[in-house]
Amino acid sequence: MSLEAISETWTARSCRLKTVDFFDALDQQPFAFLYGDGAETRWIVLGEEPLWLLEDLRQPLPRFTRSGTLPPVFPDLVGFMGYEGESRYTPFLAPQAPKPFPFPDCHLAIYRKLRLYDRETETLYEARREGPQAAGDGLRNALREDGGFRARKVGDSDTAKQYVAKVEQIRHEIAMGNVYQVNLTRQERWAFRGDLRLFARRLFDANPAPHSAFIAGPDFSVVSSSPERFFRIAEGRILASPIKGTAARGENAVADALLKRNLLSSPKDRAELAMITDLMRNDLTKVCQIPSVRVEVFPRLETYPNVHHLVADVSGELVPGLTLDALFAALFPGGSVTGCPKITAMRLIRELEPLPRMVYTGALGWCSHDLAQAEFNICIRTAWASAEDLLFGVGGGVVWDSEPQAEYLETVHKGSSIVRCLNS
Repeated sequence: MSLEAISETWTARSCRLKTVDFFDALDQQPFAFLYGDGAETRWIVLGEEPLWLLEDLRQPLPRFTRSGTLPPVFPDLVGFMGYEGESRYTPFLAPQAPKPFPFPDCHLAIYRKLRLYDRETETLYEARREGPQAAGDGLRNALREDGGFRARKVGDSDTAKQYVAKVEQIRHEIAMGNVYQVNLTRQERWAFRGDLRLFARRLFDANPAPHSAFIAGPDFSVVSSSPERFFRIAEGRILASPIKGTAARGENAVADALLKRNLLSSPKDRAELAMITDLMRNDLTKVCQIPSVRVEVFPRLETYPNVHHLVADVSGELVPGLTLDALFAALFPGGSVTGCPKITAMRLIRELEPLPRMVYTGALGWCSHDLAQAEFNICIRTAWASAEDLLFGVGGGVVWDSEPQAEYLETVHKGSSIVRCLNS
């Protein structure tokens, strides 16, 4: 890879845009589109025409020279790290099961064209970049156009009975004192025909989420409607917001309010969140100055069309000079999608789950090349696809108090938006 500098020229203009305007602009070239919805989602990001691709976090990054009307944030690299992409745990784990179709473990791209919309000031910033040989010249992505989108379910990685039995197995490991919590997941596989842009738009309409994203490469696509922040970096601080504890929505306002109160007061769900909050606090101490790491909020409630969640916020002041590789080595995968102790939980995950997670429960988002700014989600409520096959995963944290059948039903609730959009 060339390490010559990437020159970047910015322009800015005032305009009023909506997320659907960016959906309408998506074409058949590879792109990365981040369009989270919510009070804290200020920016819409659309990168087109891959210019440079990071496939290993140890790769050195190009330098940037910037000119023009600069924005307040710089999404230099946009993309994802798959759950199996970080190799530091490999010596402790059993061999990985084969992937059902080819899919990158790491895909972080610098795009030739970048559009950055500030919802707060209603300003559109546009960048044009020049530099190394383009990574995607002449490539079409995995989108297909035939006037619609249709999908049918092909199968499950686990039946309800199998999933329940695995929850029981984890409870046995907890009783033996080997582990405290394990995030057990399952996957559904669907065959599809048509244009994934229609599916992504349906999912955004049905389940707008703070970390929604759509990435299309030359032979794969990722559609995420994730509610969970992995980490945000700004002004020298990092903020992680793990989710643990889920309740379905009620059929009416009274029932919904009761479910909220029950979730907030649930000893089991608060215990789940407490364990993962402590794990995240410990992970942050590896990259933060001591004693700056603190729990900002525990717990708070977030509500989405299908479910309520319990969330905590943990922050710290980053040590100077941190690299992307060092940051992910310390924090990845996120504790909310492994369990604790982390390595023991990951061993059980590798033993119990028949398919690799791939992008699911990895991290997706953007960062500046110097890591002064970043925003990555945890890839839950996320589907990933080849040209004809689509997978999505659902799961939850299993603790001693878990009721196995309820754990399976929780996965059904979590996947209901994706299923409705596939069946539409």
